[in-house]
Amino acid sequence: MGTADLKLGTVILPRSESPKLISRLTEFEWYHKIDSASDLVTPEIDDLLLKAQQTYQSIDDVIKGMGIPLTVGIMEILFKGTVIKKKDYEINEIEDMVEELSKEAPSIIDKPAKLLEDAANTRLSIEEYKSLKDTLEVIRKMKMDLSGFGLMKYFFTNLFVINSADYDEISRSLEGITIYKYDLENKEKSAILVISDTEDSEKVLKVLRSFNSNTFKIPEGFPQIPSEAYELAESKIKELTVKQASIKKELAGLTKKVRRDILSLHEKALVAKDVLETLRKPGGTKHFAVIQGFIPEKMEAKFTESTKQWMSVVEDITDPKLREEIPTLFDNKKFVKTFEVITKSQGIPKAGEPDPTPMIALMWPIFYGLMFADMGHGLLLMGLGLLFKFKGQGELSRWGMLIAISGASAAIAGVGAGEAFGYHLDHMGPFEGLLEEGGALHSISWIVGILSVAELTFEQVINILKVSLFIGIVHLVWAMILRVIRLLKEGHKLVVFTEAIPNITLYGGIVVIMMCAIGSQYDVMNMYSRVHTEAVPWVTMFLGDWAQVWIVTRIAVVIVIASMIIMMVGGVMHAKKHPEDGADPASVIMEVLLGKTVESLAHTISYARLGIMLLVHAALLLTVNNAFSSLGGAESGGAMAMIIGGNLGIMMIEGLIVYIQSLRLHLYEFFTKWYVGGSQPFRQIRPELIYNQFIWKRK
Repeated sequence: MGTADLKLGTVILPRSESPKLISRLTEFEWYHKIDSASDLVTPEIDDLLLKAQQTYQSIDDVIKGMGIPLTVGIMEILFKGTVIKKKDYEINEIEDMVEELSKEAPSIIDKPAKLLEDAANTRLSIEEYKSLKDTLEVIRKMKMDLSGFGLMKYFFTNLFVINSADYDEISRSLEGITIYKYDLENKEKSAILVISDTEDSEKVLKVLRSFNSNTFKIPEGFPQIPSEAYELAESKIKELTVKQASIKKELAGLTKKVRRDILSLHEKALVAKDVLETLRKPGGTKHFAVIQGFIPEKMEAKFTESTKQWMSVVEDITDPKLREEIPTLFDNKKFVKTFEVITKSQGIPKAGEPDPTPMIALMWPIFYGLMFADMGHGLLLMGLGLLFKFKGQGELSRWGMLIAISGASAAIAGVGAGEAFGYHLDHMGPFEGLLEEGGALHSISWIVGILSVAELTFEQVINILKVSLFIGIVHLVWAMILRVIRLLKEGHKLVVFTEAIPNITLYGGIVVIMMCAIGSQYDVMNMYSRVHTEAVPWVTMFLGDWAQVWIVTRIAVVIVIASMIIMMVGGVMHAKKHPEDGADPASVIMEVLLGKTVESLAHTISYARLGIMLLVHAALLLTVNNAFSSLGGAESGGAMAMIIGGNLGIMMIEGLIVYIQSLRLHLYEFFTKWYVGGSQPFRQIRPELIYNQFIWKRK
């Protein structure tokens, strides 16, 4: 559990055989290549890489042009149920794969590529005709005859189409020359009529040419009479728009047909390109290549088998420089693996640092379940998660599993809270008979509603908050113990005994005083007096009947004061030893007196959100259900819309808020106490396959 132990795998072979090694390593898969400083290129690999890049680029251009998403989106899964199954792909050598891809690609991408080119040309033609039509419209309105334009004996007159944004600058450059501006339908373009002396004609043409504008002419092949040319342009636009629509339709049909094939092809080309790029510059000499990488220890035999035709060595990582570069490869069981996405969001554990994923796997369902405790909502959320798990791809599938586990824990907690869609389980049709005396589930009926939110009485609220704080205390103490372990590993013994351990005892003392306050019915000022013989929540349960409020308060106060003194002494000693940290004795004492004590209270109270979110959830559902009854129940359409819409709304908003709160309790309360992270993830030699299943055939 946690992270895998890694070893160093080195292969030495003739450079010309590098492509074959690339094939074997791609098949082996679990190889994290160490970048070498070598600049020696291997021509065999470079030729292959160039071919793979060209193939990949041509496929990628078509995919972008057709607007095909690389993975199936959430909405498409939800509303269309789209699933793209993996294709089996037999592969032997990477050279054959690149060769096959360059031959296979045209049969799939040529037709869509031609259609995309047609679509682009049609779009350009439509734009040109629209621009022509706009200008002709101006001439039509001006009732001009263009044949008289140009250089005359005394005047130069001509019509130009310019970018509207350039007008001010053109008029400044042609100061003293008469210009008439006409707006066109296309706001970005304008038409200008320029009338000048014949001497200025050169200047006019030069200035307008610098703005990419030439004299307006009706193109060849068009009638030179503006009104006739206008009609022809209009009919051309109609004709091309029809053509554009039919190309669009054909492309849409083709997209459906080739989507799986083109995505599978794209992925294969990406794998070939990536693998060749990664291994393009192996270290070594002119004739021999040396390729080094990290491999999981438990795959040593498989690595040796894959590379047996060359000289291959597996050894422990002893080089200090390499030890610093060791990446982290998670090695968790299937259930725990789901929660790696949360660990990754906080950084990847360094070598030797405990992997927090198993701890998250235990606490996350408890947090989520308690805050979202409702059997109906939990089961619906679980169904949604499983849909993403089995129909989603890559990361979405992993998040789907997290949602499903969260939903399942909410459903189980819903049984404990006795709730389903805000109704009490013991009043719900089929359950009623099963839970009563003589019913099949009577033996476990005590679980139902063990943490009831049925009537929301003060007693229930206090019970829920007690459970929340207890879970919080366990979580925080766990983080503090992990900090002690980390500091001991790093050799900071003084910090451990003068700060980390006293911090735990200080925290414990403050928590016990909080519990005593609850036990003494909040008589905080007198809880040390012998009058208070009440039991202390949680404490008496674990220590026995002698642990009454007055005695426990006294012990806890002594522990708190002792812990604070040790921390102050330790802090002052550390400040003297390390003046570079800039901590003076006065600020150390204030930090312990105010910082640490307030922190202990604040962190613990932070976990009250577990119970508060549960109460909010129950109260919202209660409101919706009461509104449903008052609107006329199942008989009324409005009431049905209210209950369905209300439940969906609460599920979406609460589900998200509860997710954020669970994440917050981990990231801010748990991780910050002990976790460092910041390691490199283990990079497999090839990316995860979504559309292909590689089947390696041995010669």
